Amino acid sequence: MYRIGNMDHRMKRRMGVISFLPLFAYIGWLIQYLFIMRSLIAREVMQDHVSMAGLLSENYNGTLFFFILCFALTSAVLIYFVVHIARLATMNSLSKVGWIIFMTFMAPIAFPVFWYTEIRHEPEQLPLHPNIA
Repeated sequence: MYRIGNMDHRMKRRMGVISFLPLFAYIGWLIQYLFIMRSLIAREVMQDHVSMAGLLSENYNGTLFFFILCFALTSAVLIYFVVHIARLATMNSLSKVGWIIFMTFMAPIAFPVFWYTEIRHEPEQLPLHPNIA
């Protein structure tokens, strides 16, 4: 009833790269935000919320781009890993639910943690359910 999936080193490495993409997107957003706010940071007036709002509105397109990028990458990787978890035949249901909840609420950090603790140690011949139902 199980299907054997092939989790070779190339596939594990690819999943590792995928797991870090949302984290890099959020770091990119942070760098862009700090670059926008550099004049306020230099003058030590970050409490001036009117100036902060003005700077963000002047750079709205870049900020919106990074928000959309972060949301899209996080959503795609979350769906990818939830499907992978649901298909695993070797993980019990409680662990699956725990990982899915952890990934849902701590997404950019949880993806690399899941890859490092679970996917890296999966056997090359992995028993999988044929579908997620």
